[in-house]
Amino acid sequence: MEGNSYSMRIAIIGDEDATTLLKLAGVVKCYNNKEDFDSILNDEEIAILLITHEFAKDLKEKIIRHRLLKNKPVIVEIPSKKKIEGIDTIKRLVVRAVGVEIEG
Repeated sequence: MEGNSYSMRIAIIGDEDATTLLKLAGVVKCYNNKEDFDSILNDEEIAILLITHEFAKDLKEKIIRHRLLKNKPVIVEIPSKKKIEGIDTIKRLVVRAVGVEIEG
């Protein structure tokens, strides 16, 4: 599509630790408030929405409804700090969430 600067983005909705981590990995659209969920789903720019386990539990009905009615954004649940505390390192979390190994 020549001349079209439209690009699909990844967004995250979750606790402050998760959103901060994903900001460091390059995710621009980061939300810490469950009330933002509906507006995120209506953002045509977002292709993938990462959501932490704790937020997903509270929004389960809305997530199911969205998956039944729409294809985009794809909602991917990621572990929250409570779920992974003591098990994963930050590096492993980034690799699992984004799929990119970070050197350092």
